Amino acid sequence: MYLPRVLENRFSDTFASLREREFVWFLSGNSAFFTGMQMQFILRYFLAWELTQSALATTLLTLPIALPFLTITPFGGVIADRFNKRTLLIVTQSASAVVSVVTTVMVFSGWMTYEYLFFLSFASGAIFSLNGPARQALVPLLVPQHRLMNAVSLQMGSQNLTRIIAPAIGGLLIAPIGVGWVFVITTFCFIFAIISEFRLPSHGLVGSKKIESTIESMRGGFHFIRSTPTIALLLIAGMVMPFFAFPLQTLLQVHSSEVLGMSDGRAYGFLMAAGGIGGVIGAIFAATLDKFPAKGRLMFVSGLIMASFIFAFARTDMFLFSFLFFAGSNIGQMMFMASNNTVIQALSPGEMRGRVNSFTMMSFGVMPLGVIPLGFAADEFGTPITFTVSSLILVSVIMLTFLLVPRFRNLRLEFKGEAALSHVQAEELIAQGKLSRSEADVLINVEVDFDDATSTPRKD
Repeated sequence: MYLPRVLENRFSDTFASLREREFVWFLSGNSAFFTGMQMQFILRYFLAWELTQSALATTLLTLPIALPFLTITPFGGVIADRFNKRTLLIVTQSASAVVSVVTTVMVFSGWMTYEYLFFLSFASGAIFSLNGPARQALVPLLVPQHRLMNAVSLQMGSQNLTRIIAPAIGGLLIAPIGVGWVFVITTFCFIFAIISEFRLPSHGLVGSKKIESTIESMRGGFHFIRSTPTIALLLIAGMVMPFFAFPLQTLLQVHSSEVLGMSDGRAYGFLMAAGGIGGVIGAIFAATLDKFPAKGRLMFVSGLIMASFIFAFARTDMFLFSFLFFAGSNIGQMMFMASNNTVIQALSPGEMRGRVNSFTMMSFGVMPLGVIPLGFAADEFGTPITFTVSSLILVSVIMLTFLLVPRFRNLRLEFKGEAALSHVQAEELIAQGKLSRSEADVLINVEVDFDDATSTPRKD
């Protein structure tokens, strides 16, 4: 274990996964990678405005980032299931560092144009689409099976923390040191992420050893999801929730200006920070509730929390309440996403996790589509009415799903007991000849109570 035993007894169960050395290195690299990525989002939009002085051109920069999630992510899932996930992360994060270096050189040299920026943004989106499924599929392998939700929650919490800190740092540094030097900082973030991934073990990180074409692998992923109704339901639910949440964030500046009367960007910045803070709090709550078995009811309550706070946010014109309500909506959203992702990961066999997670990531490509109808509605009726109607639709969808879909309402996932080792720890011992395969199966697997039926867990 990562912490000395004398400290383990005092360590909060909320952060139990941090006892695993492998997960700590992964989380460190993951946080560094997302810090660099979040800073670059701010820098790209800043550059787009500086180069074009066009709001439309600046907004269109979301397309080269979103499109790869819909088109390239399925290939990333196949690759994640076929190759060593550690190697894949190192290669793709090295590619991110190269793109960052190229961008830095072009900014310093004065060669940067909007067209080049558009292409480099697409390259970054494509790289993230390739490494995202592997990154998600890696988490269940790094912690003992019974700590899966705890690890997923802490991973999401760290990503939300970077959402608060990274844009603020990037934005504040632009004026004193310039965009080019801030890109240099993001490059070092990617380099640190690469170093962290090198500290991960190399054994036990290959999913499927089956030899088949890329198209056959994709078909296999589709067939598995189609033949596993619970996972299909959770994937759809995981797309519906962000579909309502993402447009809210996109229209925050409009709401701040028209409703809160603060058009100078301060309210927008504080509200974005509130969303990140709420996400971190929600992740901590989810990590604390990792042993709560009724995951369907937890998602139901979390969804209602999110919708209720969106409704409250829409009905107030006071900044303080807006800050608190927006943070509250993100608490509910993060608890829902952590519970949803945990069940998907637990029910997916190791050789399929990359492909299943690629469908989860495709929701990032779908989310911007929700901006279009809500944007038209906000222009026509204003953001308060638009957000109110959106929250009521979300409540209706959640209630109908809970009442009419027993599979969701009765969804349970509980690990009976505690696994002695994580998957990668067992594989390392097997490689060293200190453990047999049959002994490893006993040490890494625990009995799982799923959907009111007891079954043995999948062997990864």
